[in-house]
Amino acid sequence: MLMTDSEIKAAMDAGDLVVEHFHEPSLQPSSYDARVGKRALLGGTDAEINVFDKGSVTIRPGEFVLVITREKFKLSPSIAGHLGIRSYYSRKGLVVLAGLQVDPGFEGHLVIGGYNAAPRSLTLDYESPFLTMEFHRLTRSVDKPFVSGEEQKEGLLPRADKDYLRMLETKSLYDISGDLSNLAKNVGAMQTQLKYFYTPLAVGTFLLVLGVYFK
Repeated sequence: MLMTDSEIKAAMDAGDLVVEHFHEPSLQPSSYDARVGKRALLGGTDAEINVFDKGSVTIRPGEFVLVITREKFKLSPSIAGHLGIRSYYSRKGLVVLAGLQVDPGFEGHLVIGGYNAAPRSLTLDYESPFLTMEFHRLTRSVDKPFVSGEEQKEGLLPRADKDYLRMLETKSLYDISGDLSNLAKNVGAMQTQLKYFYTPLAVGTFLLVLGVYFK
């Protein structure tokens, strides 16, 4: 059963749901908007971005990113979560590449993979709400609650995720645009060279034909 705002607050009061760094304006009628946290990582690099110090992280067109949420969640064995990107950012072209379900028993910061599908750069400001999380009350507690890793509990980007993102060999649309521009220039240069090559060749062939004809 999808939980309303009052049910979410009641679950927090009862200890069935913990939201550290809870932000009252992020509580929606039937969901909670998680905010951009302190750490992020862009595809093709292993250097973390300190979003807290920089104030934001910018994702170029066609670029992948890992973002950790400001909030730390703890779900009881009788509550599950469901994730979705806020419509504000989906309209700007941000696509979430993450499992949509948060299992009962989960504890830690959410690590969200994203992709900028827009033709322009997208900036995520520190503590800006970018992710919607719904909470569902189960009919009974699960037998085997999810066991979270220590990295997520501590608010760190998991090493496995960082290694995968670092090895992604992707090009942004900026890079692809540059490649296409260079390709067009090279094709133009080849056409010019061929024009100068074929002109004397055509003349020579014509004179040769004339010589054979009038011989």
